[in-house]
Amino acid sequence: MPGLDGGTRASPGPGGSSPRRVLTISADMGGGHDATAAALEQAARRVWPGSEIRRIDLLDLLGPGFGELFRRIYVSNVERTPWLYEFFYSALWRRRWFASASKGFTGLWSAVPLARQIDRFDPDVILSTYPLATSGLAWLRRHRGLSVPCAAWISDFAPHPFWVYGDIDLNVVMHEAARPHALAAEPGAPVAVSRAPVVDRFRPGDRAAARTLLGLRPDAFVVLISCGTYSFGDVPALARSLVEVSPRLQLVAMCGRNTATLEQLRALDLPEERLVPVPWTDSMAAYVRAADLVVSNAGGATALEALATQRALVMCRPIAAHGAANAQLMVVSGLADLCDDEDHLAAYVRAALTDRARLEMLERRAAEHAHAPSLESLLTGLVAAQRPPGRRPWPARPADAFFAHLGRESAEQEIGAVVELDPVPSGRAPSVDALREILAERVPGLPPLRRRLVRSPRPGWLPVERVEIDAHVQEQVVEASAGSRGAEEVVDRFLSTPLPAGRPPWRMLLVHGHDGGRALLALKMLHAQADGVSALSLLDRVLTPAPDDRLPERGGAVPERARRAPASTPGSPGRFARLSSGLWSLATRGRPPRHPVNVGAVGGGRTFVRASLPGDAVREVARALHARPHELVIAVLADGLGAQLRARGLLDAPYLVRTMVPVAMRAPRLDRVFGNWTGTVAIDLPMGPMPPAARLALISAELRRRSERGEPDAAELVMRLAGLLPAALHARFARAVYTRRFFSLIVTYLPGARRARWCAGARVRAVHPILPLAEGVPVTAGAVLADGTVGIGILLDAALGLDRDEVADAVALAFETARAAAHVPEPGRVG
Repeated sequence: MPGLDGGTRASPGPGGSSPRRVLTISADMGGGHDATAAALEQAARRVWPGSEIRRIDLLDLLGPGFGELFRRIYVSNVERTPWLYEFFYSALWRRRWFASASKGFTGLWSAVPLARQIDRFDPDVILSTYPLATSGLAWLRRHRGLSVPCAAWISDFAPHPFWVYGDIDLNVVMHEAARPHALAAEPGAPVAVSRAPVVDRFRPGDRAAARTLLGLRPDAFVVLISCGTYSFGDVPALARSLVEVSPRLQLVAMCGRNTATLEQLRALDLPEERLVPVPWTDSMAAYVRAADLVVSNAGGATALEALATQRALVMCRPIAAHGAANAQLMVVSGLADLCDDEDHLAAYVRAALTDRARLEMLERRAAEHAHAPSLESLLTGLVAAQRPPGRRPWPARPADAFFAHLGRESAEQEIGAVVELDPVPSGRAPSVDALREILAERVPGLPPLRRRLVRSPRPGWLPVERVEIDAHVQEQVVEASAGSRGAEEVVDRFLSTPLPAGRPPWRMLLVHGHDGGRALLALKMLHAQADGVSALSLLDRVLTPAPDDRLPERGGAVPERARRAPASTPGSPGRFARLSSGLWSLATRGRPPRHPVNVGAVGGGRTFVRASLPGDAVREVARALHARPHELVIAVLADGLGAQLRARGLLDAPYLVRTMVPVAMRAPRLDRVFGNWTGTVAIDLPMGPMPPAARLALISAELRRRSERGEPDAAELVMRLAGLLPAALHARFARAVYTRRFFSLIVTYLPGARRARWCAGARVRAVHPILPLAEGVPVTAGAVLADGTVGIGILLDAALGLDRDEVADAVALAFETARAAAHVPEPGRVG
């Protein structure tokens, strides 16, 4: 992007410690993939404090019941048909065409659900710990222009062709000895080495203290048998062979989720001083620390945990395919020993009882491996690496493409908010330099602010190498004589000027000169980037919460442990009936009543009206009138705007105005920062004179009836299906339906931050949403409940000639009238 004359402030390189949006992709297939994902999430929080981290299970995304089926097939192959598992594994190495075909098939299969998850969360870092997930990411990089930094942590010690991909940014193996194997699997692939990816609790520690904690014998030679989550192999046979070695031995057998193995071990009827069978436990780290020797047979999570805890490891009767490969490579690396059978293992333990030299050497080798590159350093390098600019745009979702097709100079679809700011504690207005510093720090972790829209041949998004913050964040000082009206006019001009092309489509303007030392911060972006909730979510990432704020409105965005995203589920019969009902309701809806307000074309000038209401009073009035707060606010807007439009002859009797009301198709939280995720209901809003309670009852009944009929779900489905049309037809569809022919007004109510926010040191007083006008629709209105204040924003076509103050006063009067009807005694106006 071209710079600006003079010094400019750009977003820093992709590295740094600003919060990130990290997507980890794992699978509940044994415990190793999830264990590695947990370690990466822990490291990510250290590198990027405050990051939002989401984990998804790929198997849950591939279809209902598929995860359970795949697990059954895997367990059956390992336990009953190991020859078949070995055949498949060997074919991947011996027949490159077979490996390529298999990876291509699983890549396409995985890519479709992964693309939906990427769109929903909009991560700026993706970490895979499961090979099928990595194949999907590689397919998306190659065919759909996925530009997000992607890395795969290979949780097996020995990589195989299904694990390694040249199209992602990094394939991470566990040891230098594994690097040649990875490169043989995928020549030219980017490969790095890291220390064992395990959570912090797996670390060297006092063996005696761990035994005391677990109630194990302090004087025993403790052998820990751990064969993974499924406890593969004949663990009872291992126990029987070892228990005869010496009375000094105490065996601890981890059974994972294998209840049959647990019962077989208990049936041996050995005293706890000799054998301790352990079901699934959260104390695995303490058991590893308590051991003199760890015995395993797969080389997955257990082996890596023993390595990180610096305990001697022996592999006995490794399972087929990847288990055998892991064991052989760990032996070659000097990190484990291998016993072919139970007799060999018994002899090994008998020798270790008299001479610990071999065990101590394995522990030293494990300690040396702890000096390999850390997870944190590799994560930092992953995002800091310079990448060539993408040539293939990431395709816009159908709903986002719909609004991209609507863009016109006179009625460009731009959404946003105007934030009212109190003075900073020093009494001065917030500084634009401070705001730019905040943006420069946070833009690297906010992907929507780092890409530009490509409209042809189909709408899509391309990342930019650099964001010139000074070009996107500007200020204007209003002369004292102009006062608040001057500040409002500056905002009007800002909203009347289309966003420049060729750069990320967003801008901020900090306006000084508002009454009382307050400032206004106006933010706008293309509607193709965000619906109202996504725009407010993005704004919330720029604002600063209180240090003790747990951010519940972000859906637990900064938890101590990762959240697992809900799995996709198919439509139920009830949902099908709801969609059918909604589609019928939409199809049989008549044309909207015509009014003079919708006759002319929408011009380029804008007038923005702000008003504020106290949130507690809104809730109290709504409760008294047996309605919900959003229904009350819509009724207040109908009353206030209706009075203004009727007074100028812009509405005809009976004053019913077809109004599109966007409805969030997910929990109303600030969890997504990108995209349009709303359905709509269309109601005939009563804007004529009538008692407040009667108006509110009509609006409440209509909103609920149309929602129950399934109109929001049907509208969302129509948007998705329209996205399947060729681009030219999709554009014609968008321009045909998003006009006065189908609605005359847009009104919405949005969730905001529950607690206080600050911007560049200034406390946020209120947030007023900006909804774009449409062709022939010159009035939109929205409300945001944030920190106890309902901020109302009304956008008007300047050609209507409505007076800003009169409109704001009419809305305030409408609320006061409703308050009086509800017999709520407190005053209703704030500020």
